[in-house]
Amino acid sequence: MSHSMPPPRTKGGGDHRGRHWNPSEEEARKNWDWNCPETRRLFEEAFFRDEDYIRQGSEDCQKFWTFFERLQRFQSLKATRKGEKDPSHPKPSVPALADLPRTYDPRYRINLSILGPDTRGSRGLGRQPPERVSEFRRALLHYLDFGQKQAFARLAKLQHERAALPIAQYGNRILQTLKDHQVVVVAGDTGCGKSTQVPQYLLAAGFSHVACTQPRRIACISLAKRVSFESLSQYGSQVVYQPQEAEPAASKSEKLDPRPFLRVLEAIDNKYPPEERGDLLVFLSGMAEISSVLEAAQAYAGRTQRWVVLPLHSALSVADQDKVFDVAPPGVRKCILSTNIAETSVTIDGIRFVVDSGKVKEMGYDPQAKLHRLQEFWISQASAEQRKGRAGRTGPGVCFRLYAESDYDAFAPYPVPEIRRVALHALVLQMKSMTVGDPRTFPFIEPPPPASLETAILYLRDQGALDSSEALTPIGSLLAQLPVDVVIGKMLILGSMFHLAEPVLTIAAALSVQSPFTRSAQSHPECAAARRPLESDQGDPFTLFNIFNAWVQVKSERSRNSRKWCRHRGVEEHRLYEMANLRRQFKELLEDHGLLARAQAAMSGDSFRRLQERRERRALYRLKRQHEESGGRRRKVLRLREDLDGGSSNEDQGAGDGVDIQDVKFQLRHSLDQLQAATGSAQDLTREQMALLKLVLGRGLYPQLAVPDPFNSSRKDSDQIFHTQSKQGTVLHPTCIFASSPEVLHTQEPEARGGEVSRDDKDKLSSRHQLLAFVSLLETNKPYLVNCVRVPALQSLLLFSRSLDTNGDCSRLVADGWLELQLADSESAVRLLAASVRLRAHWESILDRQLARQAQQRRPEADQEEAAGAPADRKEVADLSRDLLQFVASKVPYSLRRLTGLEVQSLYVGPQTITTAPSLPGLFGSSPLSPHPTKGGYAVTDFLTYNCLASDTDLYSDCLRTFWTCPHCGLHMPLTPLERIAHENTCPEAPQDSPPGAEEAAPEPLQKTSALQRPYHCEACQKDFLFTPTEVLRHRRQHM
Repeated sequence: MSHSMPPPRTKGGGDHRGRHWNPSEEEARKNWDWNCPETRRLFEEAFFRDEDYIRQGSEDCQKFWTFFERLQRFQSLKATRKGEKDPSHPKPSVPALADLPRTYDPRYRINLSILGPDTRGSRGLGRQPPERVSEFRRALLHYLDFGQKQAFARLAKLQHERAALPIAQYGNRILQTLKDHQVVVVAGDTGCGKSTQVPQYLLAAGFSHVACTQPRRIACISLAKRVSFESLSQYGSQVVYQPQEAEPAASKSEKLDPRPFLRVLEAIDNKYPPEERGDLLVFLSGMAEISSVLEAAQAYAGRTQRWVVLPLHSALSVADQDKVFDVAPPGVRKCILSTNIAETSVTIDGIRFVVDSGKVKEMGYDPQAKLHRLQEFWISQASAEQRKGRAGRTGPGVCFRLYAESDYDAFAPYPVPEIRRVALHALVLQMKSMTVGDPRTFPFIEPPPPASLETAILYLRDQGALDSSEALTPIGSLLAQLPVDVVIGKMLILGSMFHLAEPVLTIAAALSVQSPFTRSAQSHPECAAARRPLESDQGDPFTLFNIFNAWVQVKSERSRNSRKWCRHRGVEEHRLYEMANLRRQFKELLEDHGLLARAQAAMSGDSFRRLQERRERRALYRLKRQHEESGGRRRKVLRLREDLDGGSSNEDQGAGDGVDIQDVKFQLRHSLDQLQAATGSAQDLTREQMALLKLVLGRGLYPQLAVPDPFNSSRKDSDQIFHTQSKQGTVLHPTCIFASSPEVLHTQEPEARGGEVSRDDKDKLSSRHQLLAFVSLLETNKPYLVNCVRVPALQSLLLFSRSLDTNGDCSRLVADGWLELQLADSESAVRLLAASVRLRAHWESILDRQLARQAQQRRPEADQEEAAGAPADRKEVADLSRDLLQFVASKVPYSLRRLTGLEVQSLYVGPQTITTAPSLPGLFGSSPLSPHPTKGGYAVTDFLTYNCLASDTDLYSDCLRTFWTCPHCGLHMPLTPLERIAHENTCPEAPQDSPPGAEEAAPEPLQKTSALQRPYHCEACQKDFLFTPTEVLRHRRQHM
């Protein structure tokens, strides 16, 4: 390494280039003080510059001065001992170069040089005694060499440990096998090195991008740090991590008895002396159980002063999770209360004792109820052995099993494979996009339950990703390309279509991370009061939207402390950083797929402003580099009562140097001005844009809808009940905004029949009925609706339902076979139904064209053609937006209720026997009608079936019939007016030519029809009719 050093000097009064030292300089030599702050500052400015290995003011700078003081003491002691041993004349001196010793000493084989200043041209140093500068330079070389030797010793130990791992002997075989096969499965016990070593083998073999997935966020982070350390790359540059999906939090359940766990603590204290190191790892099933044991164990630790008790689960902040890797004080042990995170995902050094409760909580998916269920199970024998193996990985260990040997013998040999207990819609979507055939017949290694596959296929059909033949639709093809959940992907696509990309990006990111609200904030009224101005009565996505936007505004005001702002409102700032990162990723995805125009980087016209921005970024990079070079977060010594810190995070305490590294990374990763402008414009949404945004969310979340129970208005806030299509009796999650203000969901304008107000919402006629669209349905001790938004019931069902069924005059509608809407005015019902058919067709047409254009945009030859069609599309989208807003704003009184199971069984009139369909002028425009093969009635579109609903009012309708004679065929029987129209349209003797403009004629108000009508073919007269059973008998009598 090249370096700049002063000319050679000798030790015994060497060459000073003819300088004459005056008495004041001699006095300075005698009174020299290395501890003088001014002296240290001069040397630091000369040797510790920004481009040097050590920087002024850094932690390494402080370590050097500590080393320097110890070196001086050592040299002084050595000189004293040498003078005592040999007070005679010294040996003749031999001139040495660069202040090296005159005699050879292997300790001085230093392979480093210093790019330091020339003392003659350095400000301040030129006036310092040259021997002091040389002394400083020698000490600095020794310090760097000492650090290098330490690093190489650690590296040698690391390489030895890596070579001793079981997987090391298979490294070349894995690489060779990968050359011959596209897929290679590597199976091995935990700790053999699969996750940490295989990525490094691949990188060393020339693979440029290696992705390693982990089941949990903490496992992802710790694995990235380990691989970064072992591969000698700087953390955050070559090895990065990105948590993607939120892990659902459990709710409180029955309290666990902590006494067995306390007895283990007592046994360890009594049997093993404190000076014998070794920490305790306790496996518990969930957060509620951890809380129960934590409280009792902390009380025990407070009495004995021999334990530091730490929880470990997925809902903790990164800072709180990292505490488990810190070191306990001398004579004190760590007691780590963990879920099964520590079973396979995380390895904690120093564990000597393990307590196995034998229980685990696993997330499963119920395809019948369409909900995620967190349930407690006995672990498998393989998991029990895995937990036992965590004790004493580096020495003898002890495992305490809190269950009988007979229980162990009854355990299943292995855990249930994940494919048999999770939702499969993402898997089925990928299989469809890969064209590997029908998922039902695919040869899985572990076949999933057939019910789960059927539910996944039905879910994708409801989402519009698959058509009726189970082939990918245009939006399904795009969703398969986006590495996000189907619901999130639909929101992003629809948001970009309606030019609402900025707010949808924020909401999609907010719904993709864990809830930012801290658990402790739920019991602090001051946090709730501070957060209340940001809460939205529209729903949880809008509350998260407001919180993120307000946080970005706080970030943009450099004088305000965003950590303090978040802590005051009970918000975990780390989740907001995750939202910002995901928001950026989602935006890049939309840009890459042509759904969003790439933003051009705006250059400031002011040269001073640009210079200032460059300086700020250089300063941020310097802070980030200092943090990385100091090892990031180093292992700390825990305090005895770590639990007294309060809150869910210690991130607000910052690093030792007061630098918020999360904020530094945030400012480097994002343009704060652009993000502020985007969130500012999103915050100023008009009322119309907000309504469109709710439509986008509603369609994205469909079919995840819940209807309020009719008796909610008379219940307490905490007892509000909602029903989904497949699960009755669900409740709002405690973090839901509607849990504290459910009155916004109650029907506000009762318009009961006859002017009477009903005691509940069941029979109310109102134009303000609402449904809850929810992101997920999670069952712990109760089934909870998570992340809800309220949407207008009638308009949402007409626009989103995959199945709409009507009676004869369309005053009764059934959506998706479980929600019934009764409209008082049949004319309004027909008008709304016809409008919804037109709007849905228009919406799908524009969406399909945009998706087709997006697919063409990825082919460069189609760019000019696409650009020419864009302005027309913008006008079409504007027209559609206006029509949708008018449709949503329509006020029509109706009742809403959930059908009972018995009503669903007798809902339809059943199949018909003839193919002739009536032509009802003006009812559905020019839509052709064909008999529905199973429901009865007539299929108008792929989602709308007309006149297929059975009704109890048909006996009453029979009494309203009057005798009528058909002028064409002479049929004489009692019919209602609509039955007469139906007969005239199907009468074979009627003239075939319809009057001009009949198709465009406005529909007349329809009379009540009978749902008991069936197509009837008379063998005697060879004619087709629509008859009720009574009419069939009357017609047969005519031929007797």
